[in-house]
Amino acid sequence: MNKLKVLILLLSFSINAQFKNDSIQIQKHTLEIEIFKIKYEGNLYLAIYNNAIDFNSRDRSNDKIYYGIKENVKKGNYIKKIRLNKGIYAVKVYIDKNYNNKFDFNIFGLPKEQYGFSNDAMNLFGAPDFEKALFKLNINKKININLR
Repeated sequence: MNKLKVLILLLSFSINAQFKNDSIQIQKHTLEIEIFKIKYEGNLYLAIYNNAIDFNSRDRSNDKIYYGIKENVKKGNYIKKIRLNKGIYAVKVYIDKNYNNKFDFNIFGLPKEQYGFSNDAMNLFGAPDFEKALFKLNINKKININLR
């Protein structure tokens, strides 16, 4: 009889624990991204990173990107809403105006195409560090990016 009581007690704890685990879901929030001053029609490449190692890496492969968007855009502004897990993120974006699927530079190493980062973060040479571009997504949020 005592074994039966212990078994029932363990079973009830197990069921309660399962219900509690099911109720703790990953929190998702809406991130609205508005990009201003697109000067030329082209493909917009937007990369969202969730860690400094991948954001700061010179490796441009897609497996470093947490969430990516490629869309054809016109002149003007661009707005996109996406759902992401609660967390810390940073955004890189550029407009590929000649549709060659790469970010082009002139002979002096300066960008030939428009680009931008979350927080409008800038660095003297190259992309800013993750810490300058990061933002916390713990509620629905809107970020603005001004293209250069």
